[in-house]
Amino acid sequence: MFNGKKKMTGSRIQDLLTELRSIVDQNPGDPMMRSHLSRGLFSAMTHASMEGDSSERERLLDELRELAAEYPEDDVVRGNLARALVNSYNYAHDDAESERRDSMLQELRTLGVEHPRDGTVREHLAKALFNALNFAKEEGRLERRDALLDDLREAYQGSGDNEAVRLRLVKGLFNALSHTVDEGEPDRAVRLLDELRELSSQHADDEDVRTRFSKGLATVLHQTSQADDLAMCQRLLDELRTMAGAHPNEVSLRESLAMGLSDTLNCLGSDEDPTSRTGLLEELRDLATSHPELESIQARLASGIVSELNLAGNEA
Repeated sequence: MFNGKKKMTGSRIQDLLTELRSIVDQNPGDPMMRSHLSRGLFSAMTHASMEGDSSERERLLDELRELAAEYPEDDVVRGNLARALVNSYNYAHDDAESERRDSMLQELRTLGVEHPRDGTVREHLAKALFNALNFAKEEGRLERRDALLDDLREAYQGSGDNEAVRLRLVKGLFNALSHTVDEGEPDRAVRLLDELRELSSQHADDEDVRTRFSKGLATVLHQTSQADDLAMCQRLLDELRTMAGAHPNEVSLRESLAMGLSDTLNCLGSDEDPTSRTGLLEELRDLATSHPELESIQARLASGIVSELNLAGNEA
């Protein structure tokens, strides 16, 4: 017996849309019917994209725009338009249509300005801004990337502490921090870490924020270990220990701690107290024993062992 889902044809989708439009025409004042139509148009756009029919996808987007313009106070229709614009933004990027991509982002910005209290629009704008700053990094447009991060900060500040917008911001801050370390700007990396620290402090119950902050701590600690700043390494490591100890069931924090322990161990030279190195290595062993399934922690223990072997060879 065949249990797979049968693929819906384009003609079948058009028949269903025609039927849906007819129902809406017969009930012009019913917002529920409009919301169904807006969702149907969004779903049909997704299908058109999967089929590679960009002209049909754009025609459906225009219909969704017209529906939102006809009923400007309908937040469900507007929300589906915002979703469709984000997808269209991503499609334009995939198709290397930079001008169209920028116009989609601008349309989302305008929608956000016109409806500043619409949390759904702001969430989708934040999603597009986050994607845009990553695309700018890929393209080597660093000034644009930094300007987009400022836009993401502004979107969060005006969101009334929207959780979804906050998540995009912390992801953007962490990515920017990682890029900054790679680009050799340690002072900026520390400033971005301070921003993550403040968000983590303000939202102590937000695991996503805490995870990105811990990764930021480990990333800056790695940068610091390369500069042989042992005192700062130890301060950052203490923060990682405190976080991991306070949330023992969050594996991501323990992975960040393992990274911090390994890099601090690498920062310790042969002139340091050997017991300090031994203690760090024992912490790594304990973490690896607690999480035998995590390759990332096992790799950090292996790195720590190699560091000890190198020092032992130098001291021989």
